[in-house]
Amino acid sequence: MADTPGGDGADLGSAAAGGSVPAPAAPVRVVLAGEPFSTAARRIAGDLAEETVASRVADGDPSVWPAVPGSGTGWTGLARASRPLTGQIAALRERFAVLGAHRVLLVGTPDAVAVARLVAAGSPDTTRLTALDSADPVQVAEALSREPAETVLVVADPAGDDPVVGAVRHAVVSVLADEIGADALTGRTVHLTEPGSPLDTPGAGVTVVTLDADVPARFGALGPLGLVPAGLAGADVAGLLATAVPAAATLGEDDPENPALLLAGALAAAGGSVLALRDDDRSPALTAWLAPLLTAAGLAAVPTGPDAPVPAPQVADPAAPPPVVDVHADGTGPAPSPGRGAVRTDAPPGATIVLWQVAAALAARARRTDPFAPGLPAPDPGEPEDPPAFVDGGIAVHADGWLPSGVDTVAGALDALAAVADDGGHLAVSAWLDPESDASVAVLRGPLAGRTGLPVAFGWAPGCRSGDTGGPDRAVHCHLTGGGLDPDGSGAAPDDPFGAGTAPEPSGLDSLHAAQARAVVREQRSRGRPVLRLHLTDRLTGLVTLARAVETRPDH
Repeated sequence: MADTPGGDGADLGSAAAGGSVPAPAAPVRVVLAGEPFSTAARRIAGDLAEETVASRVADGDPSVWPAVPGSGTGWTGLARASRPLTGQIAALRERFAVLGAHRVLLVGTPDAVAVARLVAAGSPDTTRLTALDSADPVQVAEALSREPAETVLVVADPAGDDPVVGAVRHAVVSVLADEIGADALTGRTVHLTEPGSPLDTPGAGVTVVTLDADVPARFGALGPLGLVPAGLAGADVAGLLATAVPAAATLGEDDPENPALLLAGALAAAGGSVLALRDDDRSPALTAWLAPLLTAAGLAAVPTGPDAPVPAPQVADPAAPPPVVDVHADGTGPAPSPGRGAVRTDAPPGATIVLWQVAAALAARARRTDPFAPGLPAPDPGEPEDPPAFVDGGIAVHADGWLPSGVDTVAGALDALAAVADDGGHLAVSAWLDPESDASVAVLRGPLAGRTGLPVAFGWAPGCRSGDTGGPDRAVHCHLTGGGLDPDGSGAAPDDPFGAGTAPEPSGLDSLHAAQARAVVREQRSRGRPVLRLHLTDRLTGLVTLARAVETRPDH
């Protein structure tokens, strides 16, 4: 990849530790552009090299993060430790293939699903992996409608006690057991969990692959969480590790030209900036993994397309960080606009994972945040629903004390939300809807940015904000929720394969999904953030109302 005008680059080839390889491994490359951003990044990289943090990370030294409780450093040696796993995955895949099971249905936590999708993105047929990280009844019903006789069930829950994973697993098992038989389903079920968890049940006929409790889930792409579901779906996990292992060795050098230190320096230098993740159109699985990884490091990450506008405030101080830093993690991208910065990384897939993990963790050290903190708060299905401020065209609008009196339209509520945004903040939109049937919601990201004048981070919840734990939250939040498969309030819609009777009380998956969204809203409000929740009481009517509200011109 060529340097951009005025850019700085670091290039580091790598070889497997302890021996030579027939040909040099593909280089890991980081390119910076824009001033004074590039100079600040290189200065921080030099400081990190003097502190010998790269070699300490490679050694799994928890003292690199003095303010972080516990260790959480098992991921640093995960690539090498996972090499024996490739044989087990191949054997399982062959065994399931003999049974005619070629499709993988993954039920897991948001972080577990994100790392599995990241690894599977390199597979020639990504349709063989279907992943569920929420209790949205629409998504679960769609997943269960596809080839049950050819399905391998993978349940990924490190602690084995996640209430959402448990509820979805219960519903999925009920339906699949009816379709193919309970014994047949047991024989093609895999649990990914820590030793001693409720899912650690190898004697029950289920295949159990144990997880290291010292590996945070969002750092688990190169372990069983990422490799097993993706590998069973056909991803080349051996090839992925073949580029990750040498990268992990060479990125542990205490050299200011080490690409991991240079990237960490860039992320730390962009601490007051919006990171525009420009690969969202080309590499959505990569940005879906990167966004929570960087957010947990205390950074503002906005997944966006290569040409999408990212509004930026005027900055009077030329020495201040640029308001927007363009991030290209797949080795492509133009030079930055004047007054902005840019970061581009170029590496094989396994090395890319190692590079960003190390850099994000070290940026968190520089920003004194906890990159390994857990993500979502626990939902409480018994929590009462707060009354809406008003209802407009099939949308119940829920807000807090920040919403001015007299606002009675969705368009007015969006304008009011933008008006209370902090200087340099952004709008984070979390859609607790179905990415397939409600896909039209995603196209509103651009019009929302134009209407509000804010950078807009859009994602499908709960995964889009699973790492929302580190540093000051400078976003204003908008959550889009919707009714499930129960349009008439009877408790189960027609053809619903898993009504309330197959999921935990009080009222099945729909109530649990809503409770999960309310828990996130409650947590964000507790941090003093303005939060707007737009609940589509009727999904079709509500989507039309939302589109009209976004696309109409504001009065001011």
